[in-house]
Amino acid sequence: MKEIKGKTAVVTGAGGGMGRSIALALANEGANVVVVDIEEELAKAVAAEVAEYGVGSLGLKADVSKLKDIEAVADAAYDKFKSVEILCNNAGVTLRPFRAHWDASYEDWNWMMNINFWGVLNGHLTFVPRMMNTPGEKHIVNTSSMASLMDIAGHAAYSASKAAVDGLSNSAREELKLFDIGVSVFHPGAVRTRITTSDRLMDEKHKSEQKYVKSWSDYVNEISNPIVESKKVVEPEIDPDVPTNAFEYISPKHTGMFVIEGILKNKPHIMTHPLPMDKIQSRFDGILGAVPTYPES
Repeated sequence: MKEIKGKTAVVTGAGGGMGRSIALALANEGANVVVVDIEEELAKAVAAEVAEYGVGSLGLKADVSKLKDIEAVADAAYDKFKSVEILCNNAGVTLRPFRAHWDASYEDWNWMMNINFWGVLNGHLTFVPRMMNTPGEKHIVNTSSMASLMDIAGHAAYSASKAAVDGLSNSAREELKLFDIGVSVFHPGAVRTRITTSDRLMDEKHKSEQKYVKSWSDYVNEISNPIVESKKVVEPEIDPDVPTNAFEYISPKHTGMFVIEGILKNKPHIMTHPLPMDKIQSRFDGILGAVPTYPES
């Protein structure tokens, strides 16, 4: 996409954190922004910030896991702005504590996939047919995670949901080239947002069950290191602007800048951190090592 100015963007999960950063960065580039969040007051607050950039804004409440909610967002966006050229499927949740895949309940898995994967798919099913009929360049950014690129014990449900986002996005990118729609997968590393408190969005029964979940670290301590000295983790007072590794927390303030660059350059993948090359290489070494060799005839 050569220019963002004058376009209209829809950003989900935009009531705070990375979504807010993306929304404000788009507004700074001159785009109208529809700010979507399950927490309505936050959506409207960020929409008011967007308006300060002199562009059009709209704050809407929606549960991305519900197709009807996203269809209502699309109707409102097209009613007000007539077109949508940029879609950022950013809303997502995670589980704490980390847990073995067998200790994640069916409700945990269902909740995670409904929001992290179906939330993205609902965005595609709702907006793509309309965007295909819109002239000019368009772009979709789907928020995945660096967790989809490497293997993390205790993080199976989250990683699986993000890997599903990758699969959808990569295929959609090839399909939508025909319609002048770019697709980027956003793989943030550690960003300090409220995602670690995602249980606030669970129903009360599901939320209450979280206190009884066995942490993955308990298995590690019991099996690998039964006697562990408790150490206090010292958090930095200020998050670095330039992280040195994928697990070093950064402020969400710069994440919008990375997304803007990804849209303008039509990047297949957008990163926020240095890649954990040892973990990524380990995965791909396993793939390369699985290539069969055939006996010479």
